[in-house]
Amino acid sequence: MERNPKSESPKSERRPKSENRSPNAGSSNHQPSTTMKLFGYNIRVSKSPAVQTRAGGETPISAWLRGDDYGQNLLSNPYAQVAWVYRAINAIAEQVANIPFRFAAIAEGKDRITTGALQEFYNRPHPRLNGFQYWELRVMWLMLRGECFRVPVFGSGPHSRPVLERVMILDPARFQHIVQDGELMGWRYQSIGREDVLESQVLVPEEVWHERLPNPFDHWRGLAPLSVVACASASDYAAGQYMKGLMENNGDAGVIVRTDEQLDEAQREQLLESLRERKRGVGTADRPLLLWGGAEIVEPKAAAADLELLGHRRFSVAEICAAFGVPEEIVTSINAAKYDVMRGARLSFIENRVVPLCRRLEAEEQVVVRAIDPRAKGFFEVEEHPVLAAARRERLKTAEAGFKMGVPLNELNRALDLGFKPFPWGDVGFVPSNMTPVAPKKGV
Repeated sequence: MERNPKSESPKSERRPKSENRSPNAGSSNHQPSTTMKLFGYNIRVSKSPAVQTRAGGETPISAWLRGDDYGQNLLSNPYAQVAWVYRAINAIAEQVANIPFRFAAIAEGKDRITTGALQEFYNRPHPRLNGFQYWELRVMWLMLRGECFRVPVFGSGPHSRPVLERVMILDPARFQHIVQDGELMGWRYQSIGREDVLESQVLVPEEVWHERLPNPFDHWRGLAPLSVVACASASDYAAGQYMKGLMENNGDAGVIVRTDEQLDEAQREQLLESLRERKRGVGTADRPLLLWGGAEIVEPKAAAADLELLGHRRFSVAEICAAFGVPEEIVTSINAAKYDVMRGARLSFIENRVVPLCRRLEAEEQVVVRAIDPRAKGFFEVEEHPVLAAARRERLKTAEAGFKMGVPLNELNRALDLGFKPFPWGDVGFVPSNMTPVAPKKGV
């Protein structure tokens, strides 16, 4: 049974890493070290394994001797290795960060807050993060891990009141939840070493601001869209690696040498050396090859999957975009003939994907706003987004035509979602004064 985290790490002891702490403190991979004295100085030497090994004792050297790749062609980070995953996540993060975050007083009749501690904090939430990067990084973690962990750092203010100084956004993979009797007791953070910004420690729930995407299979952790497209990402990456290898081999997918007689070991080695000598660099024609003794080169036929490679890649792109909720027109290149399609896709993307995500972030952000100013609230000014502003101008033109037909303004406001407050005279319809009914004259 887990110990109570409150007894393991009180709030007064939680702190970021300092430069004076022990080099091995908080390190998950503690290596044995020895201390020796040289010219009056104490020198510590850490003993670490010289060669990294895989499970089963495999090393890069043994893989190289066997002619195999050692992890360089494996998909380990889809965000950094698959262009569509990178672009889809960045498209969402950039659009959210591009929407201004405003503040207003909770009490009715108060003006918006444009200066003060809230503005100063959100301009620089962390010494290495500006306001745009703060929202961008939060959305990225939600897309990559399905959750975002923020650890606030407080300082002493006037009258010994705690003041929020900065917020650290940390990797969710390093957090482990501690649950006792169905209750969340704390979070165990595992540091990666000296370069980490936080030491390995146990944090109580009040010390961690945790937000997550819905996950019906886990009550404590979020479900990331990236986990849904793991197969599609791996397929697209493998197809890219196949095309890369094919281009590096000048379109040669490999050859089969057929002989009438069995070759001894020396002859096989000589033949393989001749085949290797024939290959040249990318974009350069291969050298001619002379075979003897009835040897014949047979080129293998392309499989059905090779012939449909581009079709498979297009389907993988569509699957990745569908999982992240990003239209394909946003992440792929298009020509001028599809401009209207792209404009409609961008509007749908902002209204149905970006705005709901802003509302989710807005609800979670109230804890940060209240920590700075308990009488304030924060909200995204989504109507200031250029795409939504252009759509609102189109609706206003439609409302203008309806108003000239005598439709009351309040009715147009409700039907077209113009965003206006109801007007006292808005339920009355008006028509231009220079309009008169047309009636035929008598005797005509």
